[in-house]
Amino acid sequence: MSLFNKTDEIIDRLELLDIYCIQNNVQAELIILGASGLLIYMEMKNKSFRPTRDIDVNLLSASNPDKIRELLELVKIDTVGGVMELPPMEDFSGKEIFKIEGAEFANITVYVPSIELLACTKIFSTRKKDLVDLQETDILVMCEIGKLMRLVDEYKSYMMNEKNPDANIHQLKQILIDKEIDLGGESK
Repeated sequence: MSLFNKTDEIIDRLELLDIYCIQNNVQAELIILGASGLLIYMEMKNKSFRPTRDIDVNLLSASNPDKIRELLELVKIDTVGGVMELPPMEDFSGKEIFKIEGAEFANITVYVPSIELLACTKIFSTRKKDLVDLQETDILVMCEIGKLMRLVDEYKSYMMNEKNPDANIHQLKQILIDKEIDLGGESK
């Protein structure tokens, strides 16, 4: 299994996917999620983030969905569509996503979500390593706190039920206090 420490390593894997897409005449739009999305976003902002063992993507569109899934599997890029509940797919649009800087692909277009959407994937997770990411990295510091809290309030209405009692959202207030992030929108 690979370990991705830098954006360049992720881009190398995406370039391989692009080559296979060219060979198979497949066009696709992907959005990078999870730790690999955070690694790219943070590095673009001159911040560091922990290494990740995988590249998680969601397929936004494809000229041949079955073939792109086969090619993603071939290059060991994981699809999370249907697995990840938050953010919902309709939130991955317009100004909430942007192309990876410095990467040019012929047959694929690759996006990264806003830091607020990426933070929400950690906030509503029940995984310990996602809680540690919230506590020990600058993810929350980099967010526009008003925007983040509006998303949290929106998602909370349908995520906070019996199936998600251990979500990291229950620690969010304390993490914000520990990081000296003012809910009025300013970091101290």
